[in-house]
Amino acid sequence: MRFPSLRPLSISGRLALLYTLGALLAVGLFALLANWKLEANFASAHRDFLQAKAAEFQDDLNEGGGTPNVLINEILKETDGARLRAYEARVMVAGQQAGKTPGMDVLLPAAMFPAAHGAQTLTLLPYQTNNTYWLLTSLPLQGPQNVALQIGLDITRDEALLTDFHRALAVFFLLMVPLLLGAGRLAAAHALAPVTRIAKVAQSITPAQLSRRIPQNPPWPRELTGLVQVFNQMLDNLDSSFERLSRFSADIAHELRTPLSNLNGSLEVCLTRPRGEAEYRAAIASALEDGQRLTGLIENLLFLARVENPSHALRHERCEASEICAWVAAQYEAQARPKGLRIRIEGAATLYADTLLLRQAVGNVLANAVRHAPPGSEIVLAISGGPASGVEIAVSDQGPGIAPEHLPRLFDRFYQTDPARGHKAAQGSGLGLSIVRSIMELHGGRAAVESAPAQGTRVTLRFPPIEA
Repeated sequence: MRFPSLRPLSISGRLALLYTLGALLAVGLFALLANWKLEANFASAHRDFLQAKAAEFQDDLNEGGGTPNVLINEILKETDGARLRAYEARVMVAGQQAGKTPGMDVLLPAAMFPAAHGAQTLTLLPYQTNNTYWLLTSLPLQGPQNVALQIGLDITRDEALLTDFHRALAVFFLLMVPLLLGAGRLAAAHALAPVTRIAKVAQSITPAQLSRRIPQNPPWPRELTGLVQVFNQMLDNLDSSFERLSRFSADIAHELRTPLSNLNGSLEVCLTRPRGEAEYRAAIASALEDGQRLTGLIENLLFLARVENPSHALRHERCEASEICAWVAAQYEAQARPKGLRIRIEGAATLYADTLLLRQAVGNVLANAVRHAPPGSEIVLAISGGPASGVEIAVSDQGPGIAPEHLPRLFDRFYQTDPARGHKAAQGSGLGLSIVRSIMELHGGRAAVESAPAQGTRVTLRFPPIEA
């Protein structure tokens, strides 16, 4: 049989409960301290009274020459009810009763008293008869006849006062619990009011209103300031992600529309009337070129999705950066030859990376350099560093350079420095450097670009150092 799960207590309820428990604990500790102090005062007063009475009887015994009759007469004088504190007394001589307060045998038999050990080490024994509370003790007195006193001190008033005090504390606690719970609930609601305001602002934020932020003024409590800052930073990231997603959707639609329009146009022209073999071949070649462009675009997007997947596993292996650069340079030699470009490799270093991804990253950067380098110029692939300090591969060309306003967004998807240019496959889709950045981030490194108009471009791939 399954029981329904209990609803978790709210934060305000927890705060109110903790406040109540804390207050009750503080009041309880104070009550215990007050009770202990009151009982200690009573015990001290009882002991002081008994010791004073022992000294008084000792003086009486000494003045009477050690005769116990003096003590008996003194005890009988104090039975008229005029005493400040009620007590019963019995005089014992050599263990035998010599005199007592009238009626004491019924109330306090001699056998109930503790043995006498000395005035300085009183043994106090609590005793109750009906509704009367007593404190019993035996006091030895110095003298020739081995005299001792048995005194029963009536402490009923003190016990009644303690009982009333305990009852008052119980009633006080019963009244304090609901009052403290109510006060704690109000205090918790006041303390959590900023959280409620933050929740209201958060509820008003929708995908169409991602620009809204939680205001920093008036200042929030210190405990919530960090939360507000982190929440606003999260909104900034979401806003930026939505903007990139929107721009990405528009860019990919734009990239797909042109080749599809060209493809549809060429095929429609072929169907308008009979054509010759050459015209059909030209239309098919144009359609094939657009299809290849679409295929390349989709492959790049799929590659980006695989690389940026957190579960993508790298196959790190030891490789020589110079050999990787030489292999990539050989792949682009055919594109560089018609423009008279020279590709030179400088330096050497060993690094640990995924060889296939590293070739892809260097190849994308080199493809851009070959595309934009002026005829007859030189492209340099410079290798520096090592596993301990980190390896850098820098690709430099002598092309027209890039304006400063384009540099921050150069690694964004589909971003092109010339939005008005055509969409031929040779001009790229704007995904090459995005792939480079993703590959470098997957390796724990980063890609950077340095460029200025008419001064060429330098793209650097920085790999992190390898710990020994």
